[in-house]
Amino acid sequence: MRTKIYITIVLLLTAFAARAQVASYNPKKTLKEVRANIKAEKYAQADDQISKAMKADSAARFDTELNYLMMGVQHGLAAAENRKIFLANKPDTAKYFSYIYKVYQFAISTDSLDHLPDEKGRVRPHHTTGVSSQLMSYRNNIKSGGKFFYMKKKYDDSFRFFDIYLQTQHHPALVGLKHFEPDADSLEIMRMAVYSAYNASQFKNVMKYLPQCMSYDTDYTTLCQIGSRTLMTLSDTIGALSYLDKGWKSDPMQEYFYITLLDYYTGRHDYTEAYSIVTEQLKVMPQNRLLWYVKGKCEQGLDSIDAAIESYKQAIKIQENDAQSYASLGGIYINQGRRAYEENHFSVGTAAYTKAKQEQDKLFDKARENFELARKYNPEDTSMWLDSLKEIYFRLNKGDELKALESLK
Repeated sequence: MRTKIYITIVLLLTAFAARAQVASYNPKKTLKEVRANIKAEKYAQADDQISKAMKADSAARFDTELNYLMMGVQHGLAAAENRKIFLANKPDTAKYFSYIYKVYQFAISTDSLDHLPDEKGRVRPHHTTGVSSQLMSYRNNIKSGGKFFYMKKKYDDSFRFFDIYLQTQHHPALVGLKHFEPDADSLEIMRMAVYSAYNASQFKNVMKYLPQCMSYDTDYTTLCQIGSRTLMTLSDTIGALSYLDKGWKSDPMQEYFYITLLDYYTGRHDYTEAYSIVTEQLKVMPQNRLLWYVKGKCEQGLDSIDAAIESYKQAIKIQENDAQSYASLGGIYINQGRRAYEENHFSVGTAAYTKAKQEQDKLFDKARENFELARKYNPEDTSMWLDSLKEIYFRLNKGDELKALESLK
């Protein structure tokens, strides 16, 4: 059975052939002229002649012999460019590799066409030896071409080379050769293909080889990051979370994984899942101020207010100038003070009201202390404390302080 790539190419070629217009291509004449140019080593003319014929007529594109000759033309062009290296004649390395890539392209198309059944259903390939020879002789060059473009940061090109290298590693024309050995460096090339596709923003191509790379330990956490970012871009949230979780469990010290997971779940108000992650992470990083702050936010979301207060206090203990935690504590106390007011402001003059008013003022004063500290440590971010302090000063009858805030925006 032929490889998947072979089957795919055959299906595509068959589909295109079915839509071909009435042929204007003269095989006998064109092949004769092309062979004459090849014999005279006029490879550029032969390349131009075949390219024009294939562009103009589908019959030329699906002519096995013309594809085979085009493979030889690219081989000739590559050899001519390679000779410049030895003659110190300023070789064009990028052009050299582009010829080799086309050798592979036309070797594959020739082999696919060569194995199409004739009108009697018979498969009689004629170019297997030539195709095998070209695929084998340029195999290392294809790999080197990918690395060349990778070093040049031409990631679209490097992916093309790595991709065709990997696609052909099980090609029948190679596997059947006596001296062919399976690729020992396919993992390295797969990783470079993943990096190339990712850097070129070819996100679907990232996933072409990433799952295979994940079965090895090399660069595991980096690949987890690439997988999560790629799948988020492709709107596969479940897949992205899976890679984040794998990366987090593999290396809990890497901030990217646990922070991204916490951002995702807190952003969706899934405080149960976020709380589970942050408490697990605190076992690894008990002195992390941010984790205690996030833990407090989760506890607030789960209506565990007393626990949230303790978490914010722990964050402040680790970092005294933690304006976020001071503002969060102030927010808890101001909310409690508001509730105390709503529950008792109708019973003015009673003993219960007097007691409630004292408790209310106590809560607003706690809120004041924390919001003033938030202001002290982050005076630039007025959204963190300005409106809350205005309300607090109003309720506590602090007219001078309230007036001083009116000039702030």
